Amino acid sequence: MACPTGIREDEQLKSYLSTPGHQNDRCIKIVIENEKLVMDQNRIAASDYESDWDRNVMVCIEDGEPCYILLRLDSKNDAGQFQYVYMSYMPNEAPIKSKMIYAATRATLKRLIGDNRITTEYLATVPEEMSLQGYRNHTLSQGAKAPMTEAEKELEQVSRDEAMMRSQMKSNSSTLPGLSLPVTLELQQSLEKFKKGFINYLQIKLDTDKEELKLWDCSNITAAEFPSKVPDDEPRYHLFNYNHTHEGEQMWSIVFIYSCPGYNVPVKQRMMYSSTKSSFLACIKEVGIEIVAKREITDGDEVKENDVYDMIHPAKHVSRQNFVKPKAPSKGGRRLIR
Repeated sequence: MACPTGIREDEQLKSYLSTPGHQNDRCIKIVIENEKLVMDQNRIAASDYESDWDRNVMVCIEDGEPCYILLRLDSKNDAGQFQYVYMSYMPNEAPIKSKMIYAATRATLKRLIGDNRITTEYLATVPEEMSLQGYRNHTLSQGAKAPMTEAEKELEQVSRDEAMMRSQMKSNSSTLPGLSLPVTLELQQSLEKFKKGFINYLQIKLDTDKEELKLWDCSNITAAEFPSKVPDDEPRYHLFNYNHTHEGEQMWSIVFIYSCPGYNVPVKQRMMYSSTKSSFLACIKEVGIEIVAKREITDGDEVKENDVYDMIHPAKHVSRQNFVKPKAPSKGGRRLIR
């Protein structure tokens, strides 16, 4: 499922949509800039919506640049408000992280406009799908399906978006089994060393510019040293092979920790780490590294040595024994104790 990004509209867009005058416009283009929904273009209606469609919509889209397009229809809802076609343009060649942000923010913009004002909503990946004919093809394909509830429509749309993003994340570069994002050779080699026990700590960074996973730290540490390894300004993945004694037995146990220092981290970076975590965990399992405990933290102080131990060996809750009522004394005569 898509997750909320925390992106909201800027004041200009909020003011524009709250005034009746915006209904005079045929087409509105909205983009995400500096983690805000911003109106990029607005084009005035000159004729009916079909005549206005291509000459307004097609000039708004740019190669490789995602955006949202609102096309005002000529019909109105019960409240007397004009209705819209809501299009999300996410071209195949756009950066993965941009498409993820736009896909996850669609619901935010839809709520801002109002569900009762949107008659049709769809995703386009090529310019032809944004044309009037592309819209007609979409409505025909939707009409051929059995009627769905709003919840079913939303689930289907999210599934299509996620499938599209996963296919775009595939790469011909060197990858670990089961991992969609490319990884550097140095990280692959370090994972093998970690697996064989030559090192007990790895810190992995997701490079959002190159869209790859790479090694950031590789060393032998104690549990007491782990908190100092956690950055306070960027997310990271951590693998730690903890050497300890449990019930008199010497043990090595591997823990996975995802650190993300709160909402000071840019939205794009948070989403990339969050979206890649499960596939990275699956990859680690496939290469033969067995993780016994996982945890997400915001600060290194959340995983001091006793915390690491408790992750692996959580305290057992001893069931409380029911009170046993003592037997009543026998009804025989009193005995003298000599």
